[in-house]
Parts: sequence; structure tokens; C-alpha cells
Amino acid sequence: MPYYEYRCPECDEVSTVFAHIDEKPSTVPCEHGCDARAKPIASKLNVKLSGLSKVERLDPKYDRMVDQAINRDPKSDPMRLVNRRGDPAKGKPD
Repeated sequence: MPYYEYRCPECDEVSTVFAHIDEKPSTVPCEHGCDARAKPIASKLNVKLSGLSKVERLDPKYDRMVDQAINRDPKSDPMRLVNRRGDPAKGKPD
């Protein structure tokens, strides 16, 4: 659902309304204390994205940066847990 902006003709302040595209009001009450009705203004597109949508829009270079950082961290090596357990044939840690 998009955000819509309205400007009050009396105080010249802008109000923001979050509404479904089919339910866009033609005027809204001024949120700044005036008795006037704010009218819609042309504004940039502003859509609220989910967390997953934000991640999907990230530049692919960040994926490589994260992968490189994980590979440099010794705690990310799954074999470190196996190595800590020792040789299973001997029954005790090295």
C-alpha cells in the first residue's frame, strides 16, 4: 500500500496518509490543527517494503562482501567442531 501526501490550503503543511490504492481519499482533515481539508499533491512514490523485499534489492556486491567476511572468520569453519572432538578411533581428543 502506498503513502499519499496532502497539503493544507490554510497552514500549508503536508500530511501523509497510508491507504490502499483503491481507497485513496480525495481530501483529508489537516493533521496540524486547522479546520481546513488538505488536498492531494503530486509527490514521489513511497511504498513500505517488507524486510525480505529490502534484502532482495541489495546490490549483489554486498553478497560477496558478506561471504568473504564469513570465510575469514575461523568460527565459520564447520570442521572446527569435528577437530575439537578428536580422533573417534582413539576415543579421546588430540
